Amino acid sequence: MHKGGILVNTARKEVINEPELLKLMAERTDIKYITDIMPDADAEFKAFEGRYFATPKKMGAQTEEANINAGLAAANQIADFFKTGNKRFQVNK
Repeated sequence: MHKGGILVNTARKEVINEPELLKLMAERTDIKYITDIMPDADAEFKAFEGRYFATPKKMGAQTEEANINAGLAAANQIADFFKTGNKRFQVNK
């Protein structure tokens, strides 16, 4: 990772090898970690105050506006499929 690098995880907890990241952060004081998924090793990461930031729960799509927008998008995609046969968002092909 580049000097002064910041690792941002907004995907899934499983994509981060927490023991390896803890080791890296102990070795490199220039590295920061930001996540909106509480790590299993949250207590250990807290030792890196000012370089570790985590929200208590996943923040993506948790606002009322985001949930409304996601619901409307899904409804419009389903309606478009029945009206025109549009398979643009088909998952299983």
